[in-house]
Amino acid sequence: MRQRVQKLISKSNDSGFTLIEVMVAVVILMIGLLGVMQALNLAIVTNLQNEMRTQATLIGENQVAKIKSMPFARITGATERSFTLPVNIRSTIVNYTVTKKIDAIPAGATSPTTKRVNVGVSWIQRGNKYDHVVSGVITNPAAN
Repeated sequence: MRQRVQKLISKSNDSGFTLIEVMVAVVILMIGLLGVMQALNLAIVTNLQNEMRTQATLIGENQVAKIKSMPFARITGATERSFTLPVNIRSTIVNYTVTKKIDAIPAGATSPTTKRVNVGVSWIQRGNKYDHVVSGVITNPAAN
């Protein structure tokens, strides 16, 4: 009977993980988690870039709409005009530089019936400069 008890005790001590097996499993899990964290970081950065680009598009379209709502005779400006527009994105202020340029079509016409509006929006993120341009064409309704 005593021999049988010793066999049961020795069998129960043989089961389980060794320290090396546990450490190898922890290292494998850490490598996998680091890869997931890197992918998550890349997704956050890409999402922020897309959000900034969307905001730049909205700014440009808004500026073109403001110009289009003006009477045709008041829409002038062969020279570029720029201003800075601060926007709050994710609790951070992003400074967008907005540049407006209006050209007569055909170029150099003294009393054009059509004008081209270009609104450029640029911003800097992580040391990189990004640009987005919104264009529109305005026709004098009185010329028709």
